[in-house]
Amino acid sequence: MPSALITGGTRGIGKTTVDLLREKGWEVEAWGQSQFWLRGGKETDITCGIWKPSVLVMSAGEWYSESLQKQHVSDYEYHFQILMAHWRLMVDILPFLEENNGCAIAVASTRAFIGGVETGPYSVAKAALVAMMQGYAREYGHGVRFNCVCPGLTDTALGAEVIRTGGAKPGTVGQPPLAVAQAIVGLIEGDANGKVLRVVD
Repeated sequence: MPSALITGGTRGIGKTTVDLLREKGWEVEAWGQSQFWLRGGKETDITCGIWKPSVLVMSAGEWYSESLQKQHVSDYEYHFQILMAHWRLMVDILPFLEENNGCAIAVASTRAFIGGVETGPYSVAKAALVAMMQGYAREYGHGVRFNCVCPGLTDTALGAEVIRTGGAKPGTVGQPPLAVAQAIVGLIEGDANGKVLRVVD
């Protein structure tokens, strides 16, 4: 049975992807915020090699929008801690992905390309995530595929926060998370490597 680990898998795009893969018969472990941040140094079925996922989907992330005057270096540090945690997890799991000719997929954002002063910490971290995945896709070459999905505004709690903080016009309707989850599953089931797939309504 194919298996996947999904961070941010308890809500939004991540949870929708979990549900879609389970419907297809996959064994899926969904990590929420506590599993993602508190795993450091702790032995798990993964680090012990008991469970060997063939797919990693990195869907965890937090929206940020604040005026330049209110921004602090810690805002950038926090968003890059999320990026670093994903990189560590990917490195931990790479041997299993290699063993299964698997793939890693990062869920970034269209903000990686359009940016903005107010969204700087979020946008820069998402752009770095895209660059990281493209670098691995180009240079790693051990049978593992690395791809990115970059959704636009999506009808999730994070999407509602984007609207609330002025990142989208009030009344804007985000695309359904299922559209993004289907794009993720399409990359899992396909053979693309180094693809950056924008998913916008």
